[in-house]
Amino acid sequence: MMCPGLTSAGGWLPPAEEALPAGSVVAVHAEGKEHAAGIGITKLDTEEMKRINKNVGVETVAYLGDDLWSLKTL
Repeated sequence: MMCPGLTSAGGWLPPAEEALPAGSVVAVHAEGKEHAAGIGITKLDTEEMKRINKNVGVETVAYLGDDLWSLKTL
């Protein structure tokens, strides 16, 4: 996920006092949806995402409908 998508009007990042470090596992939610649409790992800390506001902020690991998501059991 690109930083501009996370910092746009429909995006959300935690406030500075709850900032996440790079390497954090995060749930990715689509605007207006109750459940996560994916799982990712932050490439930058969330304050860097706000400050830099370009390039990849979250590397997607699994997403709704991919092979891992479709497994019935692990």
